[in-house]
Amino acid sequence: MTLRMLFSIQGFNRLTAFATGGAGGYAFTNPDVDNVYDIFPVLKPPPYAFLNLYKVKEEDKHQFEQSWKEVAKFNQRQEGYLYTRFMKADPRSEGYQNRTYDYIDIVQWTTGDAQRRAALRPIYKELEEKLPGERLPAPMMFTQVVDDTQKTPT
Repeated sequence: MTLRMLFSIQGFNRLTAFATGGAGGYAFTNPDVDNVYDIFPVLKPPPYAFLNLYKVKEEDKHQFEQSWKEVAKFNQRQEGYLYTRFMKADPRSEGYQNRTYDYIDIVQWTTGDAQRRAALRPIYKELEEKLPGERLPAPMMFTQVVDDTQKTPT
């Protein structure tokens, strides 16, 4: 290529097209946290939450919490796992004496099938059997209706 070709209108047009394509390609293949391009955001399914309720005897609570941590570690290694919230009844609450359950866990998965696949694994079943206390026969599945975790600018 000669300098005349580089500095002509054709050379300028090629350079502009090359730079624009490179910048656009880079932006779509390397999004940052605040700038993710979702081509079909309406078609993205909401995450699924599975709720487990546990009733545990006072003397078994420490063992239950330790065993439950193993279940949570197992879930973290599974495909489709998002996060877990594990809560226990607060003794300072007015209704503490009349509580039905002592612990609640909420596990979020990308799909209901992801949770089902994890729950069907033999290791998961072994870990669940080690949990002392009573629980519902199967976790209750919920889907997200409103999510206010992302702050909107005011």
